[in-house]
Amino acid sequence: MKHSYGLPFHSQELSTQRNSAPPFEASQRTLLPRKRYFPIVAALLFPMLFGTLVFAQNDSGKAAAACKVDTGRPSGTLNGIVRDQSRGIVIGANVSLTCGSYRQQTQTTADGSYSISAPQGSYTLEISSPGYEPLQQPVDLSTPGEHRISPTLAVGQAVSIVSVTAPGGYVATSSTTATKTGAPLIETPQSISVVTLDQLSQRDVQSMNQALAYSAGVGTATYGADPRFDWFNIRGFDESTYGMFRDNLRWQSGQVEGAIEPYDLQEIDVIKGPSSVLYGQNTPGGLVNLVTKRPPPESSNELIAQFGSYDQRQIQGDLGGPIAGNSNYLYRLVGLYRDSNTQVNYVPDNRRFIAPALTWAPSNTTTLTILTDFQHDNLGWSMFLPAQGTLQYNPNGRIPTSFFVGQPGFDYFHRQQWSTAYLFEHHFSRIWTFRQTFRYSHIAFDGNDAFGGGFQADLRTLNRYGYSDALTLGLAAVDNNAFAQFMTGKIRHSVLVGVDYSHANSLQISGISAAPSIDVYNPDYNQKIPPPVPYLKSSQPSWQIGVYAQDLIKFTPKLIATLSGREDWTKLVTKDRLFGSPDQSQNPSRFTERVGITYVSKYGIAPYFSYSTSFLPTTGVNYSGQEFKPTTGTQYEGGLKYQPRHSNSFITASVYNIDENNVESPDPTNPQNTLQLGSVRSRGVELEGVANVMHGLDLHASYAYDDEVVTYTLPISEIGKRPVLIPKDLISLSANYTVSQGRLSGLGLSAGARYTGTVAGDPANTFILPGYTLFDGSLQYYWKTLEFQVAATNVGDKIFVPICESASYCNYGARRDVIGNVQYHWSNWRKPF
Repeated sequence: MKHSYGLPFHSQELSTQRNSAPPFEASQRTLLPRKRYFPIVAALLFPMLFGTLVFAQNDSGKAAAACKVDTGRPSGTLNGIVRDQSRGIVIGANVSLTCGSYRQQTQTTADGSYSISAPQGSYTLEISSPGYEPLQQPVDLSTPGEHRISPTLAVGQAVSIVSVTAPGGYVATSSTTATKTGAPLIETPQSISVVTLDQLSQRDVQSMNQALAYSAGVGTATYGADPRFDWFNIRGFDESTYGMFRDNLRWQSGQVEGAIEPYDLQEIDVIKGPSSVLYGQNTPGGLVNLVTKRPPPESSNELIAQFGSYDQRQIQGDLGGPIAGNSNYLYRLVGLYRDSNTQVNYVPDNRRFIAPALTWAPSNTTTLTILTDFQHDNLGWSMFLPAQGTLQYNPNGRIPTSFFVGQPGFDYFHRQQWSTAYLFEHHFSRIWTFRQTFRYSHIAFDGNDAFGGGFQADLRTLNRYGYSDALTLGLAAVDNNAFAQFMTGKIRHSVLVGVDYSHANSLQISGISAAPSIDVYNPDYNQKIPPPVPYLKSSQPSWQIGVYAQDLIKFTPKLIATLSGREDWTKLVTKDRLFGSPDQSQNPSRFTERVGITYVSKYGIAPYFSYSTSFLPTTGVNYSGQEFKPTTGTQYEGGLKYQPRHSNSFITASVYNIDENNVESPDPTNPQNTLQLGSVRSRGVELEGVANVMHGLDLHASYAYDDEVVTYTLPISEIGKRPVLIPKDLISLSANYTVSQGRLSGLGLSAGARYTGTVAGDPANTFILPGYTLFDGSLQYYWKTLEFQVAATNVGDKIFVPICESASYCNYGARRDVIGNVQYHWSNWRKPF
C-alpha cells in the first residue's frame, strides 16, 4: 500500500496516539527554532551539559605503562597462537599493540594464530574476544626479528561480554546479531557485513544511508534526497520498515517513522537473507541491527565541531568511563546539536540529540546497562518532480535541484522520538548465561506537504496537492534467552533458547486538499493552501510472541552445523476511527527455521551452505472476506569465507536464491480488490572484502549482482519483469591510508567510489533509470589530541535521478556535501584542556 502521492506506506502495525491533534490542526511553527548565534550556543552548550561530570571524575586511573616507538629502526614481528583454558584455539580474537596514540591491530585466524609487524619499541599487548576476559601485558620489541607470545584467555565475566563492550578496528571478525551468541563470522553460514566504528569515523557518516553505502547487496537512498527517513533495500527487498533492529530488538513496526543518529552507534550489522528464526516477522532480504554505544571501561572523551555545505553547523560530544574511578559504575553521554539547510530551498535538517547511558556491574557475574536517548528533528519533505526536466528533456530547461515544490508557511515536518532500554546479563556458571534485553520507544511525527502532481501542457506549470500526516508509535520489546556451552562426548554445543515479545500501538491521521499550481521556473510562494481534509484515521495495535532454539554444533574444530527453529504467534487489529468501519483482527502464526553447515580449514577458507525461511503478516482481506496469509520467503545460500592467516582481513563470496510468496497484487477485474497471488524471485552473487593491508592502509571492496524478477502477478504481462527501484548491480571500493612515520606522520587520505546500476521505473518496465557512479573522499590530520578532517560525498557534484516511478514523481539524489570538523580527544578530566 502506498501514499496517494507515491511514497511507500505500510499500514500493517500503526501505533496509538493519545489525544493527538490531526496534522491539519497542528501548529506549523518550529518546535525548536533555529538559533541565530550558533557559535555562541555551541561554545556554551557542551560545557554546561557535561561540565558537572568533571567533579565526578578522578584521574584516568593508573598511569599507562611507559612505552616508546622507534620508527627509525627495523621493525619487529610478534606472533603466536591464542588459546582458551581448555587449550582450544580462539578464532577472531582482537589483537593489538598500543603505545600512546600508536595502534596496530589484527585478529586471530582459523588456526588461532596472529602476526603483527611494528617498529621497534615497547608496547602493551591487548587481546579480547567475546566471552573471555580481556588480556593486557607489556611487550618488548626492542630487537629486530621475530618475537612469539601465545597467551591463554580466561573465561569471561559479565563485564567483558561483547554485548556490553565495543569491538575495535577496521575489520570485524564476529557479530552478536546473526546468531545472538557472538560466534565468529567465519563459522556462521550466512553472509554478514559489519560496519565498525572505525569505518563510521573515517567516512564521517551523517546518516544511515551513508553508513550502509559500501555494504555488499545494500541499495541506499532509494527515494533520492530525503532528510526524513533512511530508505534502503537488501538483496532486492525493502528493509526500511521491518528490517530495522536496535540492540537485537525490533525498532520499526510496519511504518517508516523514526531515524537513528549514527553518532550514537558503535557498530552496524547487516544480515543477508531470511532472519525470522531469531527475530520474528521480517521480509526475506535480511535485517540491519544497530548496536548502541555502551559505557566504556576506560575514560574516553571527545568534542567535535563541524561546519559544512548548506550552512551546516554542528557540535557533538561523546564522553564516558568509570564514575569516580569505580570500575563497577560506568557512564556514557552522547550529544549532538545541528542547524543546517539542505540542497532544496526551505527544507531544513535540524537535530537535537542526547543519549545518557549507565552500566552497573555489582559482581563478576552480573552486569546491567541502561540506555536512553531523546531526539528532536525539524526537517522537510522529499520533492515530487515531473520526469520532464529531471530525467527527460524539457524545452524550458532542467528543473533546478534546489527547487522547492511546497509552500513556505504550510510545509513542515517535526519528529520527536525517545527510548529507554536495559541490557541485563548474569553468569550462573561457566556453562549457562542468562540475558534479558528490553526497550520501549516512542516516536511521533506530524507534518504538512504540498507535493507535485505533474505538469500542465506548458511543461512549466506544476499541479499541486496539499497533504498532512501525523503518526505516533509506541513499541515495547523484550528478549529473554539462555546460552550454554558444553560437550557431549567429543562434540561441542553452543545452545541458545529464548522467548521474545513485542507490543506496538499506534495511530495515524492523514488528510488531503487541493492546492494552487506553481510555475517551476518562476515560483510564487505567496499562495494559500487550504487545510487538508482527513481521509484516514486508523489505529493498529499488534502483538508478537516467539519461542526459538538454536544449536551451533562443532563435530570437530573444523566442521560446524547450525540448527535453528522458531514458532511465532501474532495478533493484528485494525481500527477505523474516522468512518467507524468494523475492526479487522488477524492471528497468523508461523514456524521458521535455518539449517546450515560450515567447514573451516586450517588455511582460513570456510565453505558453507544454508537454508532459511521468513514470514511477514499481511493485514487485510480478499474480495471474499478471507484474511490474507502471511508473506513467506525461503532462501538457499552457499559460499566461501576467507580469513587469511597472518593477515588482518576478511573476505566473503556468496550465491543465493530467494523466493517470496503470497505477495499482494492488484485485481485487474476490480481495482478496489487486492489478490494474494504474487511471487518474486531474487537470485544473485555477492563479493565483499575488508582488509588492513598494512599499518595505516585500510581497504573495503564489494560487488553485488541481483537478478530479481516477478515470477507471478496480475496482470500476467508483468510476469518476468523486474520490481521497481531495485538495482541490478552494486559496486563499491574505498581506501584509507594514514602516514605513521616521518614528517607527514598523522596525515590521512580516504577515497571511495560507488556505482549503482540501472533500475526499473515502473512495474511494466517501460522505462529504465540509468546507473550512476559517485565518488567520496576525506582528508584527515592527527596532531597530538586533535584531529582535523574534511569529508565529502559525491565529490564530483554529479546530478542524478535515482527514482522516477511515473511522469509526475521523480526526485534528485544528494549532491556534493562537504563537511569540515575539528575533534578534541582527552581522557583526564582534571586537565581536559
